Amino acid sequence: MQGIMLVIALAIVVEAVVEYAKSIAKMFTAGEVKTGVTQLCAIAVAIGLCFATGADLFAALGLDFGVPGIGAALTGLFASRGANYVSDIVGKLQAAGKKQDT
Repeated sequence: MQGIMLVIALAIVVEAVVEYAKSIAKMFTAGEVKTGVTQLCAIAVAIGLCFATGADLFAALGLDFGVPGIGAALTGLFASRGANYVSDIVGKLQAAGKKQDT
């Protein structure tokens, strides 16, 4: 079970890195600098909080990167992405609820 959780966590972090890179690059090239900076700040805050609290999802799953701080940084990235997932799910549920009301 632990191996499955590790693969899922790594997959989510990889997805987060790719999606963040695409969306931030798109924002800066489209002139939406404020939104891009906001996303970068959210990432920085989440990573900072993970370092400050010692949160390391990967260490909890038994994965040692061998480089101190990588697990905490990736956990911060994972945590910062989590807010987007929750927001997306809430938005979809609200949209589905509105469709049922009509």
